[in-house]
Amino acid sequence: MGAAAAIESFAHWSSQGDTWRDRPVLVLEHAALMRRLLTGALKNAGARTIITAGSEAEAKTIIASDMPGMVVADWRADQTDHRQALSLVKSVRTSDNLAIRDVPIVLTGQYTSRTDIERARDSGASEFLKKPLSTGDFLKRIEYAAVPRLFIKKTRYAGPDRRRKPRDGRDPAFKRKIDVQEGLVDSLTAARNACVALAHEVARDGCQHARRVAISLNRYLGAVREFGPTENEIVEMHRAALVQLEQARDANDAIRISVVQGLEDVVKMRLSRL
Repeated sequence: MGAAAAIESFAHWSSQGDTWRDRPVLVLEHAALMRRLLTGALKNAGARTIITAGSEAEAKTIIASDMPGMVVADWRADQTDHRQALSLVKSVRTSDNLAIRDVPIVLTGQYTSRTDIERARDSGASEFLKKPLSTGDFLKRIEYAAVPRLFIKKTRYAGPDRRRKPRDGRDPAFKRKIDVQEGLVDSLTAARNACVALAHEVARDGCQHARRVAISLNRYLGAVREFGPTENEIVEMHRAALVQLEQARDANDAIRISVVQGLEDVVKMRLSRL
């Protein structure tokens, strides 16, 4: 669980005393009316330089060369598949350039669902607005996105810290390392709670191979009676398998099956030793 997590200091333009208004703002929006609305609102809010892009490919080039202080993009842009639609966010969050990696990204979308919003959040988006949007709400979200947050880098997530509010009794089950450290939950229960959340996440995409990974992890955690380095190693193996499946999503099915089968064989062997 916590072994693969690295929390790093937020290191974008704000560390140099700048604000998002002092850096170029990139807008990726195909609809002319919406593009004028967004750029007009940004200018009125004090943005000094606004750059528009016509495609995700162009946006990626602009981000690499101009290192904007804010990115505002239609979440689907020129893509129809939700995986490809979030490729801009993912490419930014996995960049080796810290100034690029940390840039706040505000996504907008007209036809969205709770699942779409969760996908955007889990890809590393800073804020998400549903169209049609008001100028006031838009600028409010821009300011929220600009607030410096820790950058989280884990096996399956890279982006700003998604935790903003103190945990209370209505929150999801305790599942984080900090919950264990504060004595709110034991390590094994936290791991099992995290597994339930993982199963929910992979179910959103409907990938049967990813579901098998979640089932495999649940089977293992349901059999063990304590959680230590050995158990954490198995958890990270499952997370790594999900990353492999994501990277091989366009490969032939035999490759993806081999990833899952290999993982299930390891779990079977480990369970035989209990």
